[in-house]
Amino acid sequence: MKSELERQTHRRFVQALQHEHLTCTKNECGGPMTVTDMTPHHGRVKTYEAVCERCHNREHIAGSEQTSPSWDVASITMMAEVHLLHDQPTCPFDDTPITFISMPNPRRKARYRLLCYYCGRHTEMNWPPPEAKR
Repeated sequence: MKSELERQTHRRFVQALQHEHLTCTKNECGGPMTVTDMTPHHGRVKTYEAVCERCHNREHIAGSEQTSPSWDVASITMMAEVHLLHDQPTCPFDDTPITFISMPNPRRKARYRLLCYYCGRHTEMNWPPPEAKR
């Protein structure tokens, strides 16, 4: 069970990930924040720096890498089905929105990389899955 602070930290991470408006956390300020993605190019977990435009308060917003246990086949299939319904799939471990990246495939089969930028879990999958072709 997550504490209130952990839930709030995760909520602010999701807001930064989805480019939503963030406000300063200082009680007396509440000003708008400029968010900058500080993630290294091949980083598994996103890291952001938010700076308040009024009081110049800095906030470090980052995911928490935890790649074990990995996603199981049922979770991957469920995320793919939600994605195909044009809805936002979430990571079954932390409820962070999953990013789907379409990968080039020379045989013209659908291949995707699924990423959770909060916990760092990722996988690659073919669509449709082999069991759906029977």
